[in-house]
Amino acid sequence: MAKTIASFERDAAAFDPSRLVYITSTGADEAKRTGLIPSDTAIADDARIYVLHGADGNTLGFSDTWETVYGTALRNDMTPVSVH
Repeated sequence: MAKTIASFERDAAAFDPSRLVYITSTGADEAKRTGLIPSDTAIADDARIYVLHGADGNTLGFSDTWETVYGTALRNDMTPVSVH
């Protein structure tokens, strides 16, 4: 059991909360209204947009697929979580 505790402590020490990001989804109409995307962007108002946010809430990026946002986070050494 001591090895398990040591592993946990090592992993916890290596965790960088600034690399934590979260993914939300919103409608394209809402994204246009709030200025996330330009209002003249050619996208259906009922389309879903997936948004990647830093732990501080700042928008880091967005896409029309969850997989793209999630993969982008992983490729940039971030730890993504989904929020509902």
